[in-house]
Amino acid sequence: MSASKRPLLKEVKFLIVKDPATVKAGLLSGALDMADILPSDAVELRKNPKLAVAVEPNAVRHVFLIQTKDTVMGNQKVRQAIAASLDMDEIVASFYNDLGKPNTSPIYSGSSYFGEVEKKGHVYDAARAKKLLQEAGYKGEKIVILANKRPVVPSFPAAVVAQQMLQAVGVNAEIEVLDWATQLDRFNKGNYQMQSFSFSARFDPAIAFEQFSGPKDKQPRKTWDNPEAQKQIDKLYVTSDRAERQTIVDELHKRVIDEVPMIFAFNGLDIIAHAKRVQGFKPWQSKLRMWEVTLAN
Repeated sequence: MSASKRPLLKEVKFLIVKDPATVKAGLLSGALDMADILPSDAVELRKNPKLAVAVEPNAVRHVFLIQTKDTVMGNQKVRQAIAASLDMDEIVASFYNDLGKPNTSPIYSGSSYFGEVEKKGHVYDAARAKKLLQEAGYKGEKIVILANKRPVVPSFPAAVVAQQMLQAVGVNAEIEVLDWATQLDRFNKGNYQMQSFSFSARFDPAIAFEQFSGPKDKQPRKTWDNPEAQKQIDKLYVTSDRAERQTIVDELHKRVIDEVPMIFAFNGLDIIAHAKRVQGFKPWQSKLRMWEVTLAN
């Protein structure tokens, strides 16, 4: 590798901190060369002539969990109505503004398994949502959405927009805000009706489906308890033929969309602001991959 192409890691000042204001100040002053930033800061920092903002999707999946053992949420038509009531473009915009795009598939958008089938998911249709609620015999029972206010995840803003959309079609939706530790404990115990939640990255589709699938009596944190689907997931683990794997992934995707054990909304984004003297950098799955990154004089 030539000297001009050698990554100059020691000379690039990068910071991950919890205080967004500190991050922004460091970038604007030049004290920082690179930093993760909040979506809400991207527009302002892009206007600075000395800075660039790199944005790339990652395999994190932002979702609405549903407890299918709940008396109300156990009704598939109620779950389908909830899915139909959500305008995913608006939900994405609640956190990512114009940076992100919806993805209602368990398979993240950058996967080689994200094909034409996976692009077809939940469709916003308020009239259909109202019809499904009527067919389900929904009588205005309260549905509570758990959320947290960590600034680095869309849990709360997504829950607020979803609540408004649910109320618009006649669902008695409320939000309960918890600290993250308490919300995670409720998730692990399966103690909720709905949650605005995020799943960490899983790259292979078998692992992606396994993350939320399994018997609830043995693993209360699982959201999709379907023995037939579990057999397909087990088969996916041991299948090596690419075409056969895609067929299984397509079938599992269709099952998730139809049964609505949870609602996938959109993938995460890596949003990193950097000084323009840092050249050749591209975010990759929330990792600082500095290959071919150089500093201009």
